[in-house]
Amino acid sequence: MPPKYSTMLSFFLSSDSENNSSGICQKNPSTRSRTRRKATYKGVYLVLFSLFMLVLDGKYSLAQSTPTDSSISLNTFVSSPQKSVHSFIHWQQKGHVIPERYIQPFALFDGEKADKEQLAQQLLKVLDARGLLVVYSEIPDTRNYVDSLSGLPQYILFDELPQVYLTKVGSEWLFSEPTIEQIPELYRATFSSTLEALIDRLPPIAKQEWMGLYNWQIIGLFLWILMALIIRKLFERILTQYLSGWAKKTRIEWDDLLVESIQKPLSLIVLIGFLLLSYTNLQFGVSTNLYLSKILNISLSVAVFWVIYNLIDVFAEYLTHVTGKTENSLDDQLVPLIRKTLRVFIVVLGVIVILQNNGFNVASLIAGLGIGGLAVALAAKDTLANFFGSITIFVDRPFRMGDWIKTSAAEGTVEEVGFRSTRIRTFYNSVISVPNSSLANSEIDNLGMREYRRLKTILNLTYTTSPEQMEAFVEGIKAIVKANSNFRQDYYEIHFHAFGAHSLDVLVYVFFSVPDWSTELQQRHNFLLEILRLAKALDVEFAFPTQTLHIDSHIQGRLAEKSSASTQSLIHQIKSFGPNGEQAKPEGFRLYDEGSEVNYGPKKT
Repeated sequence: MPPKYSTMLSFFLSSDSENNSSGICQKNPSTRSRTRRKATYKGVYLVLFSLFMLVLDGKYSLAQSTPTDSSISLNTFVSSPQKSVHSFIHWQQKGHVIPERYIQPFALFDGEKADKEQLAQQLLKVLDARGLLVVYSEIPDTRNYVDSLSGLPQYILFDELPQVYLTKVGSEWLFSEPTIEQIPELYRATFSSTLEALIDRLPPIAKQEWMGLYNWQIIGLFLWILMALIIRKLFERILTQYLSGWAKKTRIEWDDLLVESIQKPLSLIVLIGFLLLSYTNLQFGVSTNLYLSKILNISLSVAVFWVIYNLIDVFAEYLTHVTGKTENSLDDQLVPLIRKTLRVFIVVLGVIVILQNNGFNVASLIAGLGIGGLAVALAAKDTLANFFGSITIFVDRPFRMGDWIKTSAAEGTVEEVGFRSTRIRTFYNSVISVPNSSLANSEIDNLGMREYRRLKTILNLTYTTSPEQMEAFVEGIKAIVKANSNFRQDYYEIHFHAFGAHSLDVLVYVFFSVPDWSTELQQRHNFLLEILRLAKALDVEFAFPTQTLHIDSHIQGRLAEKSSASTQSLIHQIKSFGPNGEQAKPEGFRLYDEGSEVNYGPKKT
């Protein structure tokens, strides 16, 4: 209660008691009732006065005990991890600077107040420069917080900076002693001391703001980008002069492709690396640095995977060089498939790494894709069937690239075997894409895998051909086969085959040993031309379908005058062709040259 009110109440009570005491002693009983009523009124006034004084006293006391900014206990600013971080950051912002508050989380530092202020300012600049944005709602606001991993009463601000953490000391959350010791080192690792000294010596006009940036930051941004481009250009020139020159001196070809494929992505990595290591010196705001660091980190990841993606082509070129030395063509077919598979794998891996590094939960994303994978699998049933069909083709090897194949769907030369389909170049020069699933389940006639190419034909000679001419003609064709190395020499069949309706038929059954269809046509041309020349030399004529009608009476008379052989003569001729007969030649008619048989048939083993 204020002193003046206490004095008034004591004076009122003392005077009233004196009056009451004198009245009780002097007045008679008749006046006692009036005195008693008067005393009652005074008592009521006294009670009201007391209540009024209590209200005044309560207001006075409330006004004294209401907390003000200067009377709040400093412990309330560090009572939880959230409050400590808020005190450390909020009271350093423009318009809210109160050093006594933002240095409270640094109470474990045994130093002067100015040193604590410097530590707080350095730590905040480190966090801002590295783009580490504090979200207060994610920081626990409980006094008794315990880290779930270590089980200790401590809180790590950022996973990217684990050496900066709060620890509970008594009832206060303070920056730990190891954190305080690390702050100067973090500051030196984040900012260049030379640039810091240069910035301090800049004139006042350089430190004036324009569009939210200091003038020195705008100039520094231009010089920063210019320096990065110069460094990239110098790196490209070094690669061109030294590595390219070294690669050209070697005999192998894939190293030239290696230098060419890594030149641009490596120079991009150097440029982004310089920007990533030096952007903190521009001292932009935390939001700007956050987005800038994310962009640079994503760009660096893309550049690294770009290098790996280009190296796949170099690896495929090297595999092509190696497989070209082998006789098996399966590895030649696998090289394009390996190239495509590695490219898809690197792209998928790059996307996963970039998402993981930027805070996305890739595991839950993959799990979500797995839930919808059933529907995707059903929708992509044909695609999966074609993929497994391509695997079946590579494992079973029914054909090779460049083979001439014939299927129910197409006929032509195989150009490429992909994940989904096989491309066949037809003889009309068109390209047909056959799904691998249907191709793997269909009958494939691989004409390109023939070791030999067969020629079967019937040569028709006229009935005027004598037995000697026939034998000479057959042996002559065998001689032509023997003389040509493009024929299979261990197996061929050339014989007088049948008496036709209008000709004497000779069977020609041979095999060409040639690599392709074009060579086969050329050798067939040569072979038939040799047969034609042989027939002309032997005076053998080729027959064609004819019908002879005898209508001349003179011919009919000659036929009528022709005498028939006797029965004994016919029997004699039959026996002469029988066993041990003088005309019998069961081994066949033979031609002899100076006592040696003329025989160009294949040697029987």
